[in-house]
Amino acid sequence: MNKRIKLLISVIFTLSLSTLNTALVIGATTTQADSLRQVIQNKQGAEKINAQLDLAMYYMGEDNDQALALAQTALTAAKKRNSKSLQMRSFLALGRIYHDLNNADRSQAYYDSALPIAYQLDDYWYQSDIFLRTGINQHTSGDHLKALQSFNLSIQTGRQSKNYRAVGAAYSMMGTVFRVNGLYDRATEYIIKARLNYEKAGFTEGYAWSAYLLGRIYADLRLLDKAMEYYMLSLETYEELAQKDQNKNGIVICYEQIGILNLLLGNTDEARKYIENTLQIFEESGSRYGISNAYKNLGRIEYASGNYALAEKYLKQSLNSKIELNDFLSQPSLYLYIGLCYIDTDRTNEGLSSIQKGLDQAIINNQKRIQLDIYSKLSEIYLNLNDLDKALSCQQQQINIQDSMLFGAANIKLEQLQGIYELDAKNSQIAALEQQNEINRLELRQHRTSRILMIIAVLLAIIIAGIIYIFYQRLRQKNNQLEEANLTKDKFFAIIAHDLRGPVHTQTAFLDHLHQEFDALEKDELKKLLKLLVSASENISDLLDNLLLWAQSQVKKMEVNTEKLELKGVIQNTVEKLQQSASLKQIAISLDTDNQLKVLSDANMLQTIIRNIVSNAIKFTPRGGSISVKTFASAQKEVTIKITDTGLGMDSEKLNQLFDISSKSHSQGTENEKSNGLGLILVKDFVEKNNGSINIESEKGKGTSVIVTLPQA
Repeated sequence: MNKRIKLLISVIFTLSLSTLNTALVIGATTTQADSLRQVIQNKQGAEKINAQLDLAMYYMGEDNDQALALAQTALTAAKKRNSKSLQMRSFLALGRIYHDLNNADRSQAYYDSALPIAYQLDDYWYQSDIFLRTGINQHTSGDHLKALQSFNLSIQTGRQSKNYRAVGAAYSMMGTVFRVNGLYDRATEYIIKARLNYEKAGFTEGYAWSAYLLGRIYADLRLLDKAMEYYMLSLETYEELAQKDQNKNGIVICYEQIGILNLLLGNTDEARKYIENTLQIFEESGSRYGISNAYKNLGRIEYASGNYALAEKYLKQSLNSKIELNDFLSQPSLYLYIGLCYIDTDRTNEGLSSIQKGLDQAIINNQKRIQLDIYSKLSEIYLNLNDLDKALSCQQQQINIQDSMLFGAANIKLEQLQGIYELDAKNSQIAALEQQNEINRLELRQHRTSRILMIIAVLLAIIIAGIIYIFYQRLRQKNNQLEEANLTKDKFFAIIAHDLRGPVHTQTAFLDHLHQEFDALEKDELKKLLKLLVSASENISDLLDNLLLWAQSQVKKMEVNTEKLELKGVIQNTVEKLQQSASLKQIAISLDTDNQLKVLSDANMLQTIIRNIVSNAIKFTPRGGSISVKTFASAQKEVTIKITDTGLGMDSEKLNQLFDISSKSHSQGTENEKSNGLGLILVKDFVEKNNGSINIESEKGKGTSVIVTLPQA
């Protein structure tokens, strides 16, 4: 990510979290500011320095030059007095001001100067605040894992010092990190924790901010009614606070989200009212960024209302501002809607050119969700223009982007988060242990002469440590199980979202096109479309069968009914059903089976095992190839089934990933047949449920052999 994009993200982040930043402000209202100026004029020493720092926080965001001057003066005076606590406060204030100026490096340098002093003073309150601010810096620069670690440290030190505002802010930031990475359950959990800590601190604004964040989560999940409920709750609180301090930052972010939500719900009049309110507030405050956003949203609303000329005017006005502000992230969606306005007013070429410009910018910015929206619109446009090749190309791009987003587009890997999850789960136990250690230290100071109490304290600490270790091991085991379950769930949803939804949508588009253009289609073109539809239906059917079997297996609802089976008959019946698929590719299947061999196995599972292996062999064997199925008994009272093809084969890297549920590498068949990797995973699961084993031998370009052993009857 280049520096300009990082800077813009920081600007957006600072604007959206302006409410959070007031959570720990040591500032005041205008009346209190006048009082602070009088203290600075009339007092000396520590009282004057504290007033300078408080006034610097008041000016931060409105007059940062004045804020910097006050904080630097306070730091110089604190150094002359050799006051560690005042130096620490000055460094913290300077760090916060430079963060507001989007200078993350200088901001962090001042936080790094403040932290050692907080350690020297054993000041957990300020440690909590410094860790929080450090985490915010790390988050805005994109280092989410370090940010989570800093927020955890802020929570631990905040609990010890009862700095509940910092704890609440740290929890809300962790919730934000999890939300932007798609982990909505964890995000909700942390934001609720934030709200509880804000309530402990009696901080009403924090309660409003938590409600706003919950609204963002439900909006992301497209639970729009629930999102609206939380936005309105947040807005109500912010309006009450604005009557006291005239600060409309909270109101304007709620108005914007409520307006966008009404647009999604189709309530364009309501949406227009709220966005016009945001425009008025931003014009009063002189925020060019906010004004440009308001015009962008108004453009979208007018487009949805069919007022294309007015929509085009607003969108271009916003685009000009975004270009002047170097706001590259907002430009792709503006180019998209300007292009749609052109197309809906019969300027198709201009429209496609504008949309392509937006797509190019989204690709440069790596904005996958915007790319997805643009390809979706382009697919509809090309279908309406009867350009099937380009429509299909756009749909394929959609599928590719969805695949990328589902398999690792998030900045935080699940395995990385596991350590954070364990750390958070132990926080309450660690806090209890720290409190106990503090009690022990006090007791030792009071009873230095009593060795008995010292021995008891040591034993108690060992016992607690042992209990914690036991709980830790149990938690680790549970976390491993949870990670495995999450991988299974992710794979299941990924297959539904990518491998199932994609073909279904494609099939629907073809059927709609076939319905609309039936009379105009040539016979050869009609046959080609029907062949594609048949192939898609077969793929969907096979995928559904495997999905249902695999899902039943994973939730432990599939019983294994072992019985004595004649192996040759099962193989012949199963292979016979696949002969048509093999014949279409001119692939010969030969059977070399022993009439006497019987196995102990579940009949349905055995058929599924053979069907999936032979089906895979057909899929990856070129036209004119061959497949052989052999059975023989081994010395260990086992029966071996060996299925060998003359197909593409695999290298060692691919071979090692065959049974990996998290693998994203799936090859297509020799004639572009779809593959999602689920078939072999299902085979392995069923083989093991029947007390057997599976082994695969393959070499690139020289075919593959799948060897299954099962208990002999």
